[in-house]
Parts: sequence; C-alpha cells; structure tokens
Amino acid sequence: METAKKPTMGRRKDIDRIIIERGKRGAGTPLQPDHYHNFYEILYLSSGRCRFLLKDSVYHLEKGDLVFIVPGELHHAHYSAGNSCEITTIYFKKEFLPSSHWADLHSFMGSVPALYQEDFHQLLSKMLSENSCIDEYSDSFMRCHLSELLLVLMRHSVMGQEEPELLNTKDIDILTATKYIYKHFQKPLTLEEISGVVSLSPTYFSKKFKQTTGMGFKEYLNFVRLKHAQTALLTTNNTITDIALEYGFNDSNYFKDLFKKVYGKSPREYRKNPEA
Repeated sequence: METAKKPTMGRRKDIDRIIIERGKRGAGTPLQPDHYHNFYEILYLSSGRCRFLLKDSVYHLEKGDLVFIVPGELHHAHYSAGNSCEITTIYFKKEFLPSSHWADLHSFMGSVPALYQEDFHQLLSKMLSENSCIDEYSDSFMRCHLSELLLVLMRHSVMGQEEPELLNTKDIDILTATKYIYKHFQKPLTLEEISGVVSLSPTYFSKKFKQTTGMGFKEYLNFVRLKHAQTALLTTNNTITDIALEYGFNDSNYFKDLFKKVYGKSPREYRKNPEA
C-alpha cells in the first residue's frame, strides 16, 4: 500500500526537496494563478485526456503522455467537462539532477511506450512511498529514483520522439494567435488586433482563447512580456524603465507591480538576488 502524503496539487512558489504528487483533476479543478516556476516539473497522465499549453503551442494529451517542463516555461493544463484525469506530478530543482550535464534539458512532450508503462508506474509508486519521508534515507532514495526515471525516459526515447498532436483544425486559430503573440509581444498588441489576425470577433476570440488555453488573452500576453523582461534584468545593464518599455509595458510602475506580484520581489531586488 502506498504511504504517500495526500496530494495537494496546488500552487507552489518554491521547493526544497524532490516532491511527487498523484491526484484526480477535471473541469472542476481550481485554476492555478501561476503557470511557471523556478523548478523542473514532470507531469504524467495515467488516465483521461486534457489539453496542455506549453509556451506557444497547445497539445492534446492522452493516457501515457508525459510533459517535461524546465524552469520558467509557460504551461497550463485545461480539462474538459465530464472528463476526469489521473495525474502524477514530480517537482525538483537543478541540484537534484544526477549530474551537471543534465542541466541542458529542455521542455518536451512524449509518450511512455505501452510495453513499459507498468514498470514506469511501479517506479512512480516507489517515489510516492518515499515522498512521505518514511526515514532518513528517503531523500537519497528519491534522488536515485529520479535518476532512474530520467534514464528510463532516455532509454525509451521519450525525450526525442514526435510530440503529441497539436490542437485539431477547429482550434488552429488559437494556436495561430499564441504564436503571433510570441512573435510580436513587444508591440502594443490589443484584443482587437489579435482577434482580427484570426478573423474572429473580439468577444468570441476572448472566450475561445480562455476555453482553449485556460488563460485570458491579457494574462498570456503579460506572461510572455514578463518572461523576456526577467531575462533582460539578468543579462543586460539596461534600466528597469527601459526594459519595461522595450518589452511592451507602457507604464514602468505597472511593470514593477506586476513583476513583484508574479516573482515575489521587485525588478531591482530580483536583479540583485534572483535565487533568493
């Protein structure tokens, strides 16, 4: 019998150990306000189906599909009415990777081959048991199991296979919109402009964008802008006001307030100490 703690599947700002959770999600699952974080995440779908937004693309996920998400990448799962999914999620930081050369991992989607799913589930069960910190050896076992899991994904080419299907043709307009936003985020984009790009009315586009991606148009646009501004704070000497203007924020005070709300510190504080 598994002895893992009851999954919370909730909002996480930071972690200090390898964490694994298993639980049911569906249309009634509360939307998480944060869609990116400073640690790695592996999400495995053991039953059901859902849509998953990763950066500028939306995918259909089904039983056996897996998503690997690196720190800072936009992601969001969207569950349809009447469809319950069983999800296992693993969170870990860079220091828990087996060795430094693993730090070059990138976000990807793939499927665990049906032939190996039983073994994969047994490995997840081992991690769930150790997640309850049954003794002083649990952290070491979790590191070993995480290494084994990553090696399994590499052995069976899960990291290098073709990704799950993109949204079907009736949703291609939303995929076109997310890619357009990623390409033109520095411009003063408006709902009217983006809806015009995909030939939809602003009202219908706004509703469909939210239904398809799980995020509002403005929320998605702000994320893309903040992500690039975050990188600029650490890689340039530009002033905070210049960075705000360069990445699409007309009001530097609004940028500072939004940045602090998302990252937990002001742009100036983040530039001085991004890891704290």
